[in-house]
Amino acid sequence: MLTSSEKKDYILRMIEQMRRLVEALLGKLRDGEDPQRDLADARGTLERLLGPLAGVAPRMDSVTAGQMVGDADVLGAWAELVAAEAELARARGDQSGAASADRRALELALEAHLRTNADRPELLELIARLRPHVDATALAPRHADALAGIAG
Repeated sequence: MLTSSEKKDYILRMIEQMRRLVEALLGKLRDGEDPQRDLADARGTLERLLGPLAGVAPRMDSVTAGQMVGDADVLGAWAELVAAEAELARARGDQSGAASADRRALELALEAHLRTNADRPELLELIARLRPHVDATALAPRHADALAGIAG
């Protein structure tokens, strides 16, 4: 049985692995290469991070998913992956898919931000990058308030 410290270390290693896969995916996308393998690997890592919630969390609204997952680090990594999926959709000309993924990524990033005790530069950077792609008036009040709090 893992101690809580060992479990947290394992989760952080998986998150770092997922971030490397997302970076590789985006690099391949910029270079005109096929990022499908990196995308599949990143999704697999996310499934391991979500554990028993892997089958249902992606279908939940972001507030509920945030409550169920709870861990800001996991939510932040999930948001990064969804933001990369938005870029992939945009590169394929799927503007509707990109818009949907941008919104989901922003909501997940805001859920992560709401669960931290201090501002995290990587989350704030992701939120700032996603913000122009999402109509803030369409966000749930919780997310709109969080976004306004960051801007204000």
